[in-house]
Amino acid sequence: MGTAGDLRAGPRGAVWKVLPRALESAVLVILVLAAGTEIVTAAVGAATVVQYAPVAVIVAAVIAGYRYPYIGLVLACAAPLLAVWVGRAPTTGIWSMACFLAFLFTLRGLPALLTGAAIALANFGAVAWELGTIDVNTDATASIAAFAAVVCAAIGSAVRGNHRYRLESERRVLEAETTRRTAVERGVAQERLRIARDLHDSVGHQIAVVNMRLGAAEVHLPDGAEEARADLADAREGVQAVLRETQQILAVLRVGEGDERSRPAPGHATLRQLVETFRNAGMSIEASVEDVTNALSASANVAVYRILQEALTNAQKHGTGTISAAVRRRDDSVEIEVVNIRGARDLSTSGGGNGLVGMGERAGSVGGTLTTRADERLFWATASIPVEKSIPVEKESRR
Repeated sequence: MGTAGDLRAGPRGAVWKVLPRALESAVLVILVLAAGTEIVTAAVGAATVVQYAPVAVIVAAVIAGYRYPYIGLVLACAAPLLAVWVGRAPTTGIWSMACFLAFLFTLRGLPALLTGAAIALANFGAVAWELGTIDVNTDATASIAAFAAVVCAAIGSAVRGNHRYRLESERRVLEAETTRRTAVERGVAQERLRIARDLHDSVGHQIAVVNMRLGAAEVHLPDGAEEARADLADAREGVQAVLRETQQILAVLRVGEGDERSRPAPGHATLRQLVETFRNAGMSIEASVEDVTNALSASANVAVYRILQEALTNAQKHGTGTISAAVRRRDDSVEIEVVNIRGARDLSTSGGGNGLVGMGERAGSVGGTLTTRADERLFWATASIPVEKSIPVEKESRR
């Protein structure tokens, strides 16, 4: 059996969350008032001491029901029968209190069928014993007493069941939201890790170039420039130390990513190969890929490649029909746009995956932006990557 404590679970605020406790308190107040009325009535009627026993048994049932619910149920069933046996007539107050106990016990978790049937039989037997008949044509009070017990038990069970159902629904909603948030955060973390690897690749490459340039400068120094030669040697040692540390970081970041260890930063040919890869996989793609390699840094080139790759992947998963893909050079930016027809299971605008999150992180890592929009038929994903101001606009190379 559950306890009253689990009925109060969950944050407060909604009516359904406090209803079981409020009903329990209301029933306890009613029982106290009814017991007090019975005691006063017995006192006014000069009842014997033994005739107070049924009320005492009801009070004991309420108290015992908190810790020993089945003992409380037995006492609740005994009270109406005891009232008839000790000559406490009429027994209406006692069997009415037994009905309220049926509601209270089922609200706390006792089985409704057992509780309702037991108290209904006790009420029916007690009232029939008192009246001397079970014929509803003569007096239907016994049947009414039994029916009232069944109804009270059913109401208590229904209130408890509804409360537990709502609590479970709320818990599942919270778990689903937590799972979704965790999945998005994991996707963001993984995308940032890939960005970090690519950035470190670019930094490592540039450091290696600087190291070679310093070595060449040292060789080209004229005789007698010993101080400059020493400075260049110190600089080379510092650059080599940075290069070693960068390689160590890369070794950590690339655990489990051996297939990416030796790949250079993607260029124009690589973008075209990427499109062909998707075409070979069966996708229908209308592509226009301009040569933007010289307009971007190494890390920005990687961002363009990754964004195009993820956009095509999303279109493959959630779209249908022919896909339009374009990589274009603008005055101060490179634009990547992928347009697909929305499929029946399109999740592009509903937060169904981490692809858009990763594309946004990738664009933001190089100072760019990602925008998406959709209508009833199409979905657009457009990224804008800034270019170096000093690089002129080159002629288009379409495919």
